[in-house]
Amino acid sequence: MINYTEIAELRSFYFEDSWVLDISARPAILTIHLDVVLLPEHPDYQAPLRGESHCYRRGELRFEKVSTLNWIGQGLPPARDASGETDYGNIDSFDSRNNVYLLKGNFGEIEVRADSVYLKLCPAQG
Repeated sequence: MINYTEIAELRSFYFEDSWVLDISARPAILTIHLDVVLLPEHPDYQAPLRGESHCYRRGELRFEKVSTLNWIGQGLPPARDASGETDYGNIDSFDSRNNVYLLKGNFGEIEVRADSVYLKLCPAQG
């Protein structure tokens, strides 16, 4: 197994402190909606906002051409933050081998076989 930090498309993100906002699955696609941490080497990185320890952006972690998806121990119900928004905690671990990706967190354990994975940032709000 390799850690997500060894996947070129994902190495400028830090998932352990990112917030899972929603997870959606449909035929051939798994999408994990996030407040994702951008690392300083990411081209859209900015200094963290006052009171935050990281640069956060909304994004979608997308697995495409999914051939198998197993989601077990779907975990705890979502928490609500001060603004009333729900979240499912962090991605505690994210590893892969031979196009099989294993993610663990409060949302449970997801094992997905997909041809590709990438993170698409949502437009910055200003």
